[in-house]
Formats: sequence, structure tokens, C-alpha cells
Amino acid sequence: MLWANFFHIYQPPNWSPRIIRKVVKEAYRPLLVILKKHPAIKITLNINGSLTEQLHEYGFDDVINNIKLLAKRHQIELTGSALYHPLLPLLPTNEITRQIKLNSAINKKYFGRTYNPRGFFPPEMAYSSRVAKVVEKLHFRWILIDEISHNGKRDSTSFDTSYRIKGTKLRVVFRNTIISDHLNFSTPIKKPSIFWQKIAQDDRSHTALVTAMDGEVLGHHRPGLDKLWQVLVTDRVISTITISKLIKEYKTTKSITPRRASWASRAVELKKNIPYLLWDDPSNPIHPDQWELLQRTITLVNKKINHPHYATARELLDKRMASDQFWWASAKPWWSLAIIKRKAKELVAISSLLENKNDWAIKLGNNIIKNSTSWQKKLIFKKTAAKYLKSGVTDRIRFIGGKRISN
Repeated sequence: MLWANFFHIYQPPNWSPRIIRKVVKEAYRPLLVILKKHPAIKITLNINGSLTEQLHEYGFDDVINNIKLLAKRHQIELTGSALYHPLLPLLPTNEITRQIKLNSAINKKYFGRTYNPRGFFPPEMAYSSRVAKVVEKLHFRWILIDEISHNGKRDSTSFDTSYRIKGTKLRVVFRNTIISDHLNFSTPIKKPSIFWQKIAQDDRSHTALVTAMDGEVLGHHRPGLDKLWQVLVTDRVISTITISKLIKEYKTTKSITPRRASWASRAVELKKNIPYLLWDDPSNPIHPDQWELLQRTITLVNKKINHPHYATARELLDKRMASDQFWWASAKPWWSLAIIKRKAKELVAISSLLENKNDWAIKLGNNIIKNSTSWQKKLIFKKTAAKYLKSGVTDRIRFIGGKRISN
């Protein structure tokens, strides 16, 4: 079996050095040690420039240098993405392009010629046709998304063929979500046989398997998973391969029209035309104000290019587009009042740099803080999380920083 392993590693801008240090120790370095120890193992890796910058800033150049070394040895294939991990489908087209170009510039600075990506990873695998058009225009050859974007289902996509987005030259690669999630959330750490049983049960990836997950899961969010993964990828019945190499192995290609979705989407949500629930939930009163504040700030900044504080505001705005603020406000099941409040205040501060009368921003910021504080005091966030965990996601045991979160 050919197994294309994809890992996405990222930390939000201005993140805690303590957390980054912990993730480096528990996930990034162990993965790189495994790769250096086993030269036959090949993976495809996305590292957002946001993380690359902070690895250098906090003294973890060994991680950068080892990624560069392994890329030179063709064990790591690097992909493109967006610098500060925004939810691309909900941004203006010019901002999508800007985030992708900024990401390439940062990674080329640190990885040099080894950073020459053919593929593209949209943050959260959030897909739309508009994103695909930008990706193709920027000369990427393929885009990696969740199989639910194929036809609104998980478990019906064939992995014996290659796919191309209709009307374009852009290849689309789907991850096998069933197997990715099983490895991510459910496979017992000390029972690799359970993973192979799941492969057999799924019955779609006997010859070609594409898995994709956050790299932080290996040893940080889920302690011991790095060791299990090493056992699996060194099994004599499989051969690891990069995604670009796997695409060349396919004998047939089908033209398709993927639908809007993310790697957290569920069929029930897509039927209701809610493709990005964890970041844009119509039933969540916090999300609309967060998006309005961001969108209006984008408009303001782009109108003030001649303002003396434009450069500062522009740089701050780039960082404030990170998807995390919406994710932590979802309560599905993730929640952090502190992050919600801090991100709202940071966006309001940008408008203060550019105009004296920013009552609109202050009002939106206050609404975000008021509603999220109410959700905290009334424990609405807990009820929302419990309801979500019981509504069709009970097979996914979640981990964050080694802590298990399930219903």
C-alpha cells in the first residue's frame, strides 16, 4: 500500500513561547527524529509562516534546519498555505492572495530553495471555488481538501483514481477522513492492529491511502501517538510517498466540482448550507459580530494606504485574520473567553490607529465581549459543547495538549 502522510503544523501569531516550547519538545522534534532515523519514510508537510517566524524568534532554529535538511533529502515535501491561518473562503479575494504570497515569502526566507511547493493546503481545509481559482492562478498544481467536499459524504470517495477540478488544471487530493480521524482520535496507542482492521473495514485504501492531520497530535495533543505512527509507517506492507509522487501513480483522472466544506464539516451541516460551522455558525451570536468587525476593519485599512500609520495597521491586520478567534468562540466544543476578548480588542485597536471616530468598531467589540461573557456566566458554552459532542461526533475522541475532551 502507498501511504501519503500529510501533516499540518501551525501556531497562532504572537503565541505563548511556553506552549511553543512544549509542542516543539513533544511533537515537532520527535517527528523529525523519526524521519532522520528512517530515510525511507516520506511525508508531505505544511508549516505556516506564522510558526516558522516564531520558531526562529524563540530559538528553535534546529526545527527549521532539520525540516530544510529533510526536504533536501526528499523525505519532506513542503506545501503552500496562508501565512496567518485565516479561513480563506470568507475573505476578500485580494486578501486571500496576499496571505498566500506572504506565507511563501516567509518560508522561502527560512527554507531557501527547498521551499518550492507544488501543492496547497487551505487552513482548516476550508474550500470554495473562489479559493481554488486563486490557488491555480498562483501556479500551484494541487490542493488538499477533505473528502466531504467531494459529494457531501464521508465514506463514498474512491481513492483509486486522481481528480481534477472541472474547468481547471488544478488537481484536487482528498484525504481519507475515516482513516485520518481514526488514527487521530481513536486508534489505541499500543494496538497498531486496530488501525489495520480499520483499513480493512473502510475497504477504500488498500492500494493508496491519504491521511491528513495536525502534526501537533503526534505526541503533544495525544501523547504516544508519535510512537504508534512510527510503528505503522515502518511496517513492511506499506511504502510511504509524498502527495505529488502519489498523483503521478494514478492511471485515471476524473473531473469534478467540489463543494464548500472544511475538514470539520458534517453531512448534516452541508445539507443546511452551513459549510464552516466552527467558524461561521448562524446560530452563534458571537460569530456575526466577529466577522463584521474583521470585514469592516479590512475595508478601512485598505482605504487608508496613505495614512502615516498604514504600515503598522496593515501588519497587525494580517495577523488578526487568524481563524482561531472564531474557533475558540464556537463552543463546539472549543471555548476560550480570554482569547475571544483579546482578539476583539486587538481588532478595535487597529481602527483606532487610522481614525478618531471608530464608534462602529468599539460597538462591535463590546457586543462580542458582552455576548461571550454572557455565554460564560450562563454556562451556555458548556451546553453548546455537550450538544455538539452528542450529535453525531461521538466516535471522535478529542485531545488538546494531552487533555481528553469527549462527551
